[in-house]
Amino acid sequence: MPRIIKLFLFLIIFLAFFEAGLISSYTLVTSKPPDVEKLIEMQIDTVSSFLDSGKNITSTITGGPEEIRIINNADVADALKARTGLDGINIRSLNATTTEDTSLENININITATGYRENQTGSGQIVIRPTEQFTVTAAARAETRSSGVWVDIRTLRIISVTRIY
Repeated sequence: MPRIIKLFLFLIIFLAFFEAGLISSYTLVTSKPPDVEKLIEMQIDTVSSFLDSGKNITSTITGGPEEIRIINNADVADALKARTGLDGINIRSLNATTTEDTSLENININITATGYRENQTGSGQIVIRPTEQFTVTAAARAETRSSGVWVDIRTLRIISVTRIY
């Protein structure tokens, strides 16, 4: 067999074993059945964010991301809450940053926030544990205004939801 075909077969087998390992480890860690579509989407988002980071290398070298004020923070918090399945989002923790020029009319922003999930008790059981805290990372398009940015909730995309221990 030609070398190129062997290389492609090796890559396909490697990816298949990698995905199987990811799905089985997710099941072991969370004790829940995996959402395969969500896991693959998360991987694609992570890889694409690494590839997109090279586009703004000049602005990244010259300075860090600029922090901007969200005007419609209650709407953004409600959208984050609905899309993540959490019980609530702390509005005070909502933070938006961008590496793009804020003088443009529409810009891409990154949003971080802290969310929480209340305790859930089973039937006949008493579970004593603190409220679970999560860090939510999202991306969206925003329209610049004089007092901050107005986030277009339709473009809001959840990148990660991480439990804080």
